[in-house]
Amino acid sequence: MNKGLLLALALLAGCGANPAKMQNVPLVWSPEKITEASAGAANPELFKVKVRVPPMTDSRADPTLIGENRERQPVRQVRTTDDVDTFVTTHFTALLKSVRMSVVKNGETAVIQGDIQQFLVTETSSYNGEVRLGITVTDAAGNVLWTGTALGKSNDFGHSYRLDNYYESISDAVVAATSNLLQNQSFQAAITK
Repeated sequence: MNKGLLLALALLAGCGANPAKMQNVPLVWSPEKITEASAGAANPELFKVKVRVPPMTDSRADPTLIGENRERQPVRQVRTTDDVDTFVTTHFTALLKSVRMSVVKNGETAVIQGDIQQFLVTETSSYNGEVRLGITVTDAAGNVLWTGTALGKSNDFGHSYRLDNYYESISDAVVAATSNLLQNQSFQAAITK
C-alpha cells in the first residue's frame, strides 16, 4: 500500500472517529520541513564505516503516547498501537543510508544502538515535536566507543488537533535527531577510529 493511501486512511480513521479522542492511530512517516538527514561537513571517513543498527529499545513510561493537545483541559492525547521502536529504527536506518552511510546486516565495524527516551508532540499554539535517543556506539566486539544523546525538535503550525500535523512534527523531529547525531564531532571521531 502506498504512503499516500496509508495517510488518507489514517486521517479518515483519526478524523472520522470522535475528534476528542485519537486513539490507536497508525504511525505514518510524513516529514514536512526536512525530508532527509544531513551529515553537514562530516569527516569523509564516516562514510567508509560499515554500521549495523539493531532494533532500538523504547524506555518511555508510556509506549503508546505520541501526542498531547494541551490547548484546553482535559488534555487530549494521541495514542498508537504501532511499535514506536520499529518505526524509529526503520526511519533512522533509512536516514543513515540517505547520507551515504554504509548500513549492513553483518560484517560491521561499528554498531549504533538506540534507546527511545522521548517521542512526543505537544500541541499548544503550535505543534512541538521532540525525539530524544540515547545512543551507544560499539565496535564489532561490543566495546563501547561512544555514548551520547541525539535530540531532534520541530515546531510546526496547523489546524488544531489534526493527525497529519502530529505525523509531520514527529517525523521532522526524527530527521533532526538523526542529523544532529551525524553532525556531532565526538560521535564522528569515535565511529571512524
